Amino acid sequence: MLFYYKFNIKNSMKTKIFAILFLGALAFAGSKAEALSVVSPPYVGSGCNFTRDLGQGSWGEDVRCLQQYLSTIVSSGAGYSGGGYLGYVIADGYFGPLTTQAVIQWQTSNGIYPAYGYFDATSRAKYSALTGGYGGGGYYGMNPEETRARQKIDEALRMMQDAEEIDDSNRNTSSAEDSLEDAEEDMLDAVHEFFVKRNFTKAYNRAHDAFRNAEDAFEDAGGDSRGGDKEDAQDAIDDAEDAINGAEDEIDDARRRGVSMTIIRRAENLLKDAEDRLDDAEDEYDDKDYDNAEDLARDAEDLARDAIDEVN
Repeated sequence: MLFYYKFNIKNSMKTKIFAILFLGALAFAGSKAEALSVVSPPYVGSGCNFTRDLGQGSWGEDVRCLQQYLSTIVSSGAGYSGGGYLGYVIADGYFGPLTTQAVIQWQTSNGIYPAYGYFDATSRAKYSALTGGYGGGGYYGMNPEETRARQKIDEALRMMQDAEEIDDSNRNTSSAEDSLEDAEEDMLDAVHEFFVKRNFTKAYNRAHDAFRNAEDAFEDAGGDSRGGDKEDAQDAIDDAEDAINGAEDEIDDARRRGVSMTIIRRAENLLKDAEDRLDDAEDEYDDKDYDNAEDLARDAEDLARDAIDEVN
């Protein structure tokens, strides 16, 4: 039990440090986005494209656009004061508590009832009426690749935390500890790619590696993260298909950039292996062996991401 306690505390502190640094850096980037929005003219660009309801916990470019709009109207002379929550919205693409309160303030100011901070069809209609279809486009913010990488880093951090919270006092902890240390190294690489090199494809891939290693640590410590059910297997197959499509695009782009044929051939071989592994996964899925289907699909995803790394 003492060994488990030391292992758990040591690694828990590391993951908390990762999370604090990552979220702190995001907050700093978000503050730059807010500062830029103050000096940018309101309603620049093509406007926000809202195709779904948005509420607390939502992610994406549509959330970021909404946040930029809410921040911009404070300085646009549109009849809003700089007080309340509207002046504190950060355009980071995550619909959190501050965004909820800002939406409530905006709904109340525009006669939308009930004003409960959920940006639904009624709010979308009011937004269109107020802006004529124009919103806060053309400003600093997260592009889709950046948002995708951020989400994967967040998922990996959560899995690392889950791995640390499993009481493995009756199990061999060395394998779990090794996997978690690998996850920490991958996470450092992911954060470096995200904030320093601004290579969001590599940041996503390193965060994906961190997630897989943390998942292995979770299982070695006694957790059960891969239930082997039908839904998990289908999700894994979908992820592999996305990764393979992404690898195809990256290889095509590498050809246009004049990357050497030796590198391209290595990437193509990895991609072919990924496609073969995905075919095997789909066969296992059809045979209702969901455990094997999921494992094979995860292998296919890893191979596809290796192909992406090869040409970047």
